[in-house]
Amino acid sequence: MIRGCLIKILIGVGIIIVVLFVVYFSFFSIHSVKSFGPLKLGDQTPLKSGDGTSAPYRYILESRFYVYAVEKDMGWCALEGCGMSGVLVNCMEGWLSADATMAADEYGLKEEDVKSGKASMIIVADENSKIVGIYPNYIVQNVPYILKNHRNLLDRFDFCYNVEMPKKFKNRLF
Repeated sequence: MIRGCLIKILIGVGIIIVVLFVVYFSFFSIHSVKSFGPLKLGDQTPLKSGDGTSAPYRYILESRFYVYAVEKDMGWCALEGCGMSGVLVNCMEGWLSADATMAADEYGLKEEDVKSGKASMIIVADENSKIVGIYPNYIVQNVPYILKNHRNLLDRFDFCYNVEMPKKFKNRLF
């Protein structure tokens, strides 16, 4: 009798753990979509190394990977100018640039939706500017969490994260 109850309790606890695991990884982790508007995984990014930009960088620098962001109230920025996410990306020898309306239509967004805050986008690309991640409705502050999904591009992620990121971010990422 006691043995039967113990087995039922263990089965019940096991089911609860599996359900929590599935819910967490389905709803609380960041996932790329396969396509969004004109963008598809494996396609070239709208911007590439060598393309012209705004000051202080005249061109997109050749990098190990690329991150492009489109979001509300974001003046054009690159690398450290984009805050802690840019510092992290620069440490990993990548490129990060963002803008409020940076060719929003090329990213499948409407300029007015970006300006009003209804739409935003993060694109991650490899060293050949091939898209490896499309993240609609995410912003520059989410970049460290997004890059966690692309460790194959980032052999320096752990080092840069430990050196560059403030303690308040470290507790949230892992």
